[in-house]
Formats: sequence, structure tokens, C-alpha cells
Amino acid sequence: MLFCFAADARQQKPSRERMGPLVATGGLITPGPAVAPLERAIDALYRDCGFPPGEEFKWSPRRDQWMRAGLVEDHRAEFFARVLATAAEHGAQTVVVIEDSSHRCATDAPNAEMDVTRLFLERVENRFGAARSEGIVIVDRPGGDRAAEDRFLAGCLETLQSGTKYVKPTHVALYVLSTPSHLVRLVQVADVVTSCTLAAVAGEPRFAPPIFEMIKPMFPRDLGRVGGVGLKIHANYVYMNPYHWLLGDRDFVKYPSGIPLPVAASPYARDPNRW
Repeated sequence: MLFCFAADARQQKPSRERMGPLVATGGLITPGPAVAPLERAIDALYRDCGFPPGEEFKWSPRRDQWMRAGLVEDHRAEFFARVLATAAEHGAQTVVVIEDSSHRCATDAPNAEMDVTRLFLERVENRFGAARSEGIVIVDRPGGDRAAEDRFLAGCLETLQSGTKYVKPTHVALYVLSTPSHLVRLVQVADVVTSCTLAAVAGEPRFAPPIFEMIKPMFPRDLGRVGGVGLKIHANYVYMNPYHWLLGDRDFVKYPSGIPLPVAASPYARDPNRW
């Protein structure tokens, strides 16, 4: 049994030239036997860094959270690095989907937030299937009221029941479950993974790059590349070259063919920040 702990949808305004507003969701896929030991190990790191009881850690903490002023600069980066190294030691993988919301959705979803959720569930299903295991998806409780949460979960259920154009989920054992993020450390790790990856793709130059370097080995690969597998950036044909600059991918793969990267006729061919 595998468990996927997922973050709620994140949004960020990018700094890369001509990149539209970005929306992301992502998560941490953990083998069942590793879930409890990893949760305890992350909690031990949390206590070792002096977090007050009941607090949670986030990539970008709110003003009213202890971490905002209590764990800053190099100390915060060291904490994130220790968290990610511990997750990797326990066999965890990461999957993140990012979408430029100025483009059409990849599926028939009503908005970018649900679109990235559907694309994310596709990739979770692929990971579960590749491991020949069923799994459970546990998501951070979405923002908004209870009605908004019910609509989000209903959308997840529809995806699991109907599938998408390319994937029919058969390895997700239960209806998607939600939980407040402050109750589960592994959901908090999913927030760090998703938010840091979103910042790196958006072009944030200071905080994201060193932590993203630790996330990159945790992305699953297929046919020699990460792009589209562990990290998907929609729209594909606009953002194929960033897979080369960000991940070191040598080819953009649209099964069964591959195109060597970078592609001169596509955006960001010679510079990761210039269209």
C-alpha cells in the first residue's frame, strides 16, 4: 500500500518573461510501512528546531505563525533540507503539477485549480500502478467553507470514477480523504515540496533553488526524463524547454517519440528566463 500526502492548490505570480499566473498542486508518495516512521522522524526534527506545540511548518508561513520570525534564513533552509533528506531516506517520492492559468485547461475541468488536481491524480495513479500497489490519497483541507471543500472532494471523486482522457484510475483504494494540514507532518512536507517547486518554476531566484535541488532526485522518472512524469508544467508545448533548464532533461517525450531539448522553435530555448 502506498500513501500520497498532497498539498492544497497553490498560486504564484511568476518572474519569468511572458509566463502567466501559475497554479500548482503536488504531493509526497510514501510506502505504507514508511508512513509512521517518517511521520515520527519529521516530528522529531520539528521539535529539535524549537517549534512550539501545535504549530505547523510551511514553505511560506503566515505572519501569525511562529516560523515566520522564529526560523529564518539559513536556519529555515537547513530545516527544510533535513526534512527532505529524511523523506528521501524513507523512500518517499514527489509529484508536482503546475499550470499556466492563462492557457486552456488540459482536461474539461471548470478551472485551473481542478485541472491541476486532475493531472495530479493521473500521475499518482501512474505511480501506484508502476509500483503494482493500491494507494490512498490524503489532501490538505482546501481553503474556504465546508461547501467549497465538498465541491473539491466531489471533483476528485468524479476524476477517480470517470478518469481523464488518458488515465482511468484503478489503483486508488479509497475516495480522496482530506485533513487539516497542521495535524499531519507529511502533509506539511507536501506543502514544502509543492510550494518550493512552484517558486522554482516561477523563477524565484533566492530561496527556492537550493531546496529545489534536493527535491529533484525525489521526482520519479520514465524513459529517462522527469518532465511530464514527476513534474508536469502545462501547457506542454510552451514549457517543454524549462524541463531541460530546471531538471536536466535531454528529451521532451510525447510517447512513443522524443524531441531533443532545448527546442529552438519553442519559448525559453536559449535562456530559462527569456521567451
